[in-house]
Amino acid sequence: MENLDLLLTADLLNDVFDPKTSVTLEYLEWQYRKNPAGSACVGYLHEQGKQISNYALIPKFFKNHLGEKITLGLGVDLAVSPNSRGKGLFRKTIEKSYEAGIDGNLDGILGIANSQSSPRMTGAMGWRKLQPLDLKLLKLSKSAVDLKTFRMGFDQFKQSEAKEVFDFETLSLTSGFSPIWNSELLAWRLSRPGSDYYLHVSESAFLVSTKVSFGGLKIAVLLKALPINSKETLIPIAPFAAGIAKYHRTPFITYWGKNQHFEMNGIKVPRKLQPSPLDLVVYFFEKNNNFLLNEFELLDFDAF
Repeated sequence: MENLDLLLTADLLNDVFDPKTSVTLEYLEWQYRKNPAGSACVGYLHEQGKQISNYALIPKFFKNHLGEKITLGLGVDLAVSPNSRGKGLFRKTIEKSYEAGIDGNLDGILGIANSQSSPRMTGAMGWRKLQPLDLKLLKLSKSAVDLKTFRMGFDQFKQSEAKEVFDFETLSLTSGFSPIWNSELLAWRLSRPGSDYYLHVSESAFLVSTKVSFGGLKIAVLLKALPINSKETLIPIAPFAAGIAKYHRTPFITYWGKNQHFEMNGIKVPRKLQPSPLDLVVYFFEKNNNFLLNEFELLDFDAF
């Protein structure tokens, strides 16, 4: 990634996506270069001094119940300049990311694609679509768990008492692969520039939430749930969701994903009602047809 000018990358992403909050150099430095799991592996193309395409693979560690570990690149920021479309650059950029990923010792790519791009990945590029994950409105119990809550801004987790209670790498796993979390990775993830995270801690669980407004209605979003001690049985999420709802003063807690430690009971939101339903797609540089993803949540990629 030595020749990648992140200012040009920011210009491209802002031009293509026109986000409400502009992509900044600070944000790209955090995401592409400060990740404890390794620097981003980026496929990109230049033309006349401008970056005209981009696909970044953010290294992420996964482990299964047998102790096998793999490193996948989370595919983010797939973009082709509007002035350069129709030239086959979508495929060329992804193929460039393959080269970068192999050079960066990644095992493959995990993509989080919308319903428009996923058919191109699976149909034209030979990726495999994984089982879709549900978007839910979580069930709230009448009695709430007493949660100690920390509001986390930029880089505050490193100075927080909260980080001292975690040893996530010792959690027991079921079949399939799950993301590996430790204090260092969590501190980096929670230091995302411009973030607004809330850490909720009890004797048995650690949860991360944020809040959004939808049509003027304030809604809390559960981004991650981790048990503090390994459990043999699923932990009901409803008492914790009730505690988060009480803190945020909202009747709704939304959740997208799959968790092997918690029972995420709630009302499923049909895909046809979702503004942009997400698909998980995977591509391995060497064949791995047995890959199953057993756990994945919103904090595991860049949605918030």
